[in-house]
Amino acid sequence: MAKKAKRKLEDTMGRREVLKGALGLGLALATGQVLAESASVVKAGDILVHATGDMAGKPILAKDVPAESLLMAYPMDASSKNINKDRNAMIVLVKLDPKTLDMDTAKHAAEGLVAYSAICTHRGCAVGSLAQGDIVCPCHGSMYDPHHGAKVVGGPAPRALAALPIKLDAGQVVAAGGFIGQVGV
Repeated sequence: MAKKAKRKLEDTMGRREVLKGALGLGLALATGQVLAESASVVKAGDILVHATGDMAGKPILAKDVPAESLLMAYPMDASSKNINKDRNAMIVLVKLDPKTLDMDTAKHAAEGLVAYSAICTHRGCAVGSLAQGDIVCPCHGSMYDPHHGAKVVGGPAPRALAALPIKLDAGQVVAAGGFIGQVGV
């Protein structure tokens, strides 16, 4: 009788371990899918377009971005002309003096233009303005330094905004890759 009970316990433990492993694998795959989807909201070659105002949907030209100001953008697929208005695809563009950018930031910039995810890493609000040179989230006051990779310089945000490498193509601002880092919360 004791042998049967022991075998049953071993069988149950074996099944339990298999189920735990399968559950873990399923969660890992699901998490990987979510991260892959988040990472693919902007891709190399996407043209950045104005997100708001009279110019909404039109390509952003580097010469049209005022110095020391913030501009909201969305990515547009260059071949299909589809604009990705997914919340996680929102981009904030800031034009800065190229001499004020640190080395890591400068290698993802184009003529002083830097681009970051517009989604705050604290609670997922859209950042909204520049104050004393920093990108500010209006919800809880998180502040990010665009000169230094949008690192957190104030407020409750736990990490920097995801960076977006950009380049210029015939004056248009174009994504040179996908977001670097996690978008949002």
